[in-house]
This record gives sequence, structure tokens and C-alpha cells, in this order.
Amino acid sequence: MILCSKMLVLAVCLVSVGMPVSASCLGSGDTEIEALAKNIGRQPHQALQAIELALDPDLSLTVERRAWLEAARAQAKRMLGLEKPELPQAIKDAQSLPADHPALLQLQIARLYGADLTESTRQEMDSVKHQIAKLPDNQPSTLCLAVRLASVMADHVELNGEAFQLATRAYRNADTELLAWQRAEAASVLGQIVVRTDSSYGRMLSEEALHYFESQEMHDMAANELYMMAISWLGERDMKSMQNSVQQFLRSIEAGRLAKNSFAVAYAEAGLCDVFQQLGQVQDALTNCVSSLQQFKDVRHITVYSTVVNHAATLLADNRPGDAMEQLSTLLRDWPDWDVGYWGYRFHDTRGRINETLGNTKEAMNDFKTALRELVSHEINRRARSNRLFQSRFRVEQLEQDLELKTQQTEERERRNRILFIAGLIVLALLCVIVVILVRHRRLYRSMAFTDPLTGLANRRYTVARAQEAFEHARARKQHLCIALIDLDRFKSCNDQYGHDAGDEALQQFARVAESVLRPGDLLGRWGGEEFLLVLQGIDQDSAARVLERLRSAAAEVRLTLAPDYPLQFSAGVVELRGENTSVEELVMLADKALYRAKAEGRNRYCFAEALTSVEPF
Repeated sequence: MILCSKMLVLAVCLVSVGMPVSASCLGSGDTEIEALAKNIGRQPHQALQAIELALDPDLSLTVERRAWLEAARAQAKRMLGLEKPELPQAIKDAQSLPADHPALLQLQIARLYGADLTESTRQEMDSVKHQIAKLPDNQPSTLCLAVRLASVMADHVELNGEAFQLATRAYRNADTELLAWQRAEAASVLGQIVVRTDSSYGRMLSEEALHYFESQEMHDMAANELYMMAISWLGERDMKSMQNSVQQFLRSIEAGRLAKNSFAVAYAEAGLCDVFQQLGQVQDALTNCVSSLQQFKDVRHITVYSTVVNHAATLLADNRPGDAMEQLSTLLRDWPDWDVGYWGYRFHDTRGRINETLGNTKEAMNDFKTALRELVSHEINRRARSNRLFQSRFRVEQLEQDLELKTQQTEERERRNRILFIAGLIVLALLCVIVVILVRHRRLYRSMAFTDPLTGLANRRYTVARAQEAFEHARARKQHLCIALIDLDRFKSCNDQYGHDAGDEALQQFARVAESVLRPGDLLGRWGGEEFLLVLQGIDQDSAARVLERLRSAAAEVRLTLAPDYPLQFSAGVVELRGENTSVEELVMLADKALYRAKAEGRNRYCFAEALTSVEPF
């Protein structure tokens, strides 16, 4: 039940607080435009001014360059919460570019931010996704487009599966130092998706993104990651987590001020308004509610609406029901036709409690009934809906008893207890089913993030982590450890002669053979291309040589269906952990040098790193 309640609170937090899912990379290939894009993540106001100077109508710009600059302007304005009236004309002007041109696609994605999930919006998303699929996977422009579209889809719970796939693919493909920016933004979007079901894993991804943004002094992007980490802590609900949430919101405010982005500061202050209100720290809540609303002046966003409701609830807690009612009246005046979802329930529930305090019993009852209808209508979350549905019915029944049936209080209390017991059993059963589903999804997400999709082996990221664990374990206990870097021989000729499908078959068959001959504790991961990293714990060089010989013999017996004349052979560089070795990176570098020597001396052999002496062909 503890796990279930944490998931419930986290889901409500994510629905009830506007999340600024952000991404600033473009991947244009133009040094000046990329510098502007990075500055968007640092100080969006300053970047916007520079972008608008570069878009001076008197300047002679190509259609492509103008499209890239318009895409940068749209992103800067989004980070600042500004309207983008020039966007439709920018898209129209860029229509002469090819349909799959990244600049045109960036503009089309910019138009999708904040759009309702209608049939036409979904069709436009599918169209952009189809165009992205045509582009090379590991190009900066493709990765930025995938991350940007994933961030749009992440705003819609129904599309979280597709958003996760897009962001995961970008995260995996951004596996070089040159693509660190794209990887950080993919981690950011992944974190904001995963946090809905696994707050700790979501924070881990946000921390990875935060590390890069802080190293690049991208203060606005850092403010966004700190904001999301605060939201994830807020969902944990216990006192320590709530305090952690406060600290992360404060750090987000500091980063937002460094970015000179009052919009980012207002978001974090709105979060503090919410958490302090839940903690019962009335004065702190009031300070942040007021400051946030001052910065959000003239902004129409669900976060503004939610902060006004939280402000009113805090004023009520401060024994100021009149001021609280005045706050809520501004929503009726300024937000007459907005569909505010969950916050429609919170509005009427809060106003009902205010009316109840003021002695307006009939008005309070009407508000609680309206709150009940709002909660049923919008169906925020199955678990939250069940709990709040019962609470709303309880209040309505209680007020009706006070007005009509005061003499039957004892009988009504017994009836409510029976309803509580039955509702509790139903809610418990539903929550347990949901927990099972969430656990399965978590396992699936983690498997997708750590597995190479072609071979089924560990991917490079996971292999590095496991190799680091083995290194630290062996050093601490003074045990043997060998690392081998394996490269399939003449793999390029196989691809050239038989095609890439044959090359894929060779990689898959080698992975299957290795799994059949290696020990359960050995780790083989795909390092990149036709290279594999083998980690052998608890054995010395002689034993490592015997392992490689078994692997060589098994591989030699394989005949590929698509390349029957291609011998499945490999060269390997082997290194054994010595006292002077200080890191896994050093061992891999030594193994790589040994592999290079093995290749130079004729292939189909292995070479030990210390003396770089090769062993003749297997």
C-alpha cells in the first residue's frame, strides 16, 4: 500500500503541475546557429534578442538559414512562455524546402507544442515522425528532431509509449562525445516520461542531463531538470522527500535567475507554493504563491490557475476566508471557458471549504457536488479518482445530514464505515493490479535502455557500468580480472560482398555462440560496430586464453546463411588487471592497443597487452 500511495501522489503531482518539457538543440550544422541554440539553454532572453537581430528583414538570407533561425526563435519563445505569432508565416516561407528537411520539421514541431490532441494534431505528429524515420539515425539534426517530437508527445499521457521509444532511440544513438548535448536532452525527456512510473529512475536520468547542462552553463535547461527532480521528490510524499523537493525547487529558482528567465523562476516558485501548502508552512507558501503569480501576470497557463487555487487554500489555512474567496473570484473572471481538468475539482473543493468556514452551508454543498461532478468528468487517474470520489461524496452526505437528518448521525456514521470498508477493498484490488502493470513496464523500459537491439547483448553504456563494477570488485579483493576487446575479422568485406543483412547475421551468430560457451559470470557486451568487450572475472591470462580458444572453436563451426563463404573469425586484445592500473578506461585502452597489434600481425589471433606479444593463429 505504501508503494501504491506513492504512485498515486506522483501521478497527481504530474497532472496538476504544468511541466516545462524543454529541448534547445537544433543540429543545423551551422556554427553560428548552434551557438544561438546553446545560448537558448543558457539565457533565453539574450538568445532571443540575438536571433531577432539575425532575422532582420533587411538582411539577405537563404530560405534554409531563415528557417533554422525561425526554429531557434520559436524555441526561445517557448522557453520564455511567449506567444509565437510569426510561426505560421515562417512555416509557409519554408515550404520550398524538401518535406524531410530538418529545419522545416523543426518548425512543424514548434507548432505542435501546447496543441490539444485532436485527430489533425495526431496526424501531423505521425507525419513528422514518418519524415524523421527517413533521416540517418546518428546525425545531430535527426537526434534533435526525435528529442523535440518526444518532448511534444510527453505532454500527452496517451502518447507516452511512443515518446519513450523516440527518446530512447535518440539516447542510444547519441553515444559519442560529439553528441553529448543530444544525449543530455534525450536523457532529460526520458526522465520526464519515466518519472511517472519510477521516480528514482527518472531522477537518475534527470541528474545525467543536469550534469551536462551545468558543465555547459546552460542555466535555463538546468532549471528545468532541477524542477523535474523536485516534482519527483514531491510525489514521494514523506517528510524527507518533501524537504528534498523544497531544496530542488530552490536550486531551480537560482538557475532560473542565472538564466535571467522569470518564467522559469515562476515555475519553481509555483512548485514551492504547492509543497509548502502541503507541509502546512503557511507563510512560506503565501510568499511563493504571491511571487509566482506576480511573474505570471497576463500569462494564461494551467500552472497559473493551479497556483491561484493553492494560494486560496493557503489563505484559508491562514484564517483569511474572505481573501481566499476573492482570489478564487479572479479565476471566474479571467478563465471563463478554459478546461482546467483536475483543477476544476480543486477549485470547487477549495471554494466549498471556504463557504463552509463562512457559514454558507448551501453554497458549500453545491460546490462539493460540483467538485464531485468535475472529478468524475475529467477522470484524472483511476486511483486518485477513486479516493477523491469517496471524499467528495462524504462531504456532500455530511452536509445533507447537517441540513436534513441531524437526528440520524449515528446510523449514518455506521453506513459510511461500511462504504469505506467496501471501497477500500475495491481500491486495494485496483491498486495492486496497477502496481503489477507498473513493475512490468519498468522492467521493459530498463531492458530497452540497457540492451543492444540487434544482438540482444548489453549495450555499450551498460557494459561500461558492469566493467566498472568488476574492476572495483577485483581491485578491492585483489582478485584476477581480464578484459578482452574482440573485433570480427574482415567484417567490412562481408558487408561489401554479401550486404548488411549478412553482416547483421554475423554479429547475431557471434553473440549466440559467445553466450553458449562463456561462463554465467562472464560479461560480453557490444562495444560498437563489429567490436565486443569481454569481461572475465576471477581468471588470469592463461585461463583467459583458454576461454578465447573455446570461443574461437565454436565460432569456426558456424556457417552463415547469407554469407556461406565468410569465416566467422576474430582478433582480440587481452589485458589483465595489474596493481598499476587505475581505471577501466586504462584497461580498455591497453586492450585496444593489443587488438591493433593482433590485427597488424595477420588477424585470427589474440595479443596480450603487457608485452604486446601475439599468439599465432588459433
